[in-house]
Amino acid sequence: MSEAHEKVLQFDTGLVTYHLNDRCDVTFNPTDSAFVERLYAAFNDLDKKQEAYQDQVSRMSDRAKIFDLMRERDKEMRQLIDGVFDAPVCAMLFGGMNVYAMASGLPVWANLMLTIMDEVDTAFSREQKETNPRVQKYLAKYKK
Repeated sequence: MSEAHEKVLQFDTGLVTYHLNDRCDVTFNPTDSAFVERLYAAFNDLDKKQEAYQDQVSRMSDRAKIFDLMRERDKEMRQLIDGVFDAPVCAMLFGGMNVYAMASGLPVWANLMLTIMDEVDTAFSREQKETNPRVQKYLAKYKK
């Protein structure tokens, strides 16, 4: 009886590692529907929380209570963002900065999420262009 041989097969999973602001790396497949669903769901939740936060702050006059609310909301936002990546990216990216802080006219959390969403859109477009000719090639080869 012959011995079994081990053979390792390698294939592309589409995983890409992105280096964010020289502070941390995240790895995901930008065309993975599970990741994209988490991304968009989190963005919608974050957007709603942003609106609620602004509404609450506009009705408050006690600075101590405003700062308490800011810390509470920051913690919630960080959990949602970290959940998208299954990693503690907020601590690495933002350090002690509140994710509601503004940069380029948007909260920093929104800048991060919109950058990732742009990459997802770009990756989907690129993959769609590559898929059709490749599929046609394999269909022609195996359809005989």
